[in-house]
Amino acid sequence: MSIKIVNNPPNIENYIPQKEQTNSQMKQRISILLVLTLLLIMPFASAGCVQVTQMTLEFERADAVFTLDYELDFLVKIYVMAFGSAKIVPEIEAQFVSFDDDDVTVKRIDYEQAVVIVKNVSYYDDEYYFHDPHEFGITINKLVVDPPDRLPRTYLNTNITQSLFYADVWS
Repeated sequence: MSIKIVNNPPNIENYIPQKEQTNSQMKQRISILLVLTLLLIMPFASAGCVQVTQMTLEFERADAVFTLDYELDFLVKIYVMAFGSAKIVPEIEAQFVSFDDDDVTVKRIDYEQAVVIVKNVSYYDDEYYFHDPHEFGITINKLVVDPPDRLPRTYLNTNITQSLFYADVWS
């Protein structure tokens, strides 16, 4: 056995300490695991993740504009902020089961509020629009119905819109 002595030190410019490399790799692995965990948890967490606190119904001729204020579970909120709101769109649309699917459009959605347009919820006859009752997919804690020709009405713990009529203020 022989020992060889080398006078050439390692090239300092290209030297990366092994410990720093390990920390960097560990951080990458932890971030990847966190993202994968969120992706695996989301399908299970998204069921029932939207708790609607208030819904406002406004009319634009025969169409309705629903503004949903809601709260999301903590993990779901983080997921929505990181990856977008596509996972909660089906839960928002599920609130409007009694309307035709073709008539329901989610116009805007974020992690606190959604705006949904529903076409043809009322019908027109002799300068008035008439709105028949429609059921929701859940019980709404607070439903505010804001007709264009009078003051808003508030309904508590309801799962249905009430029959009403309103004047054609757009003509």
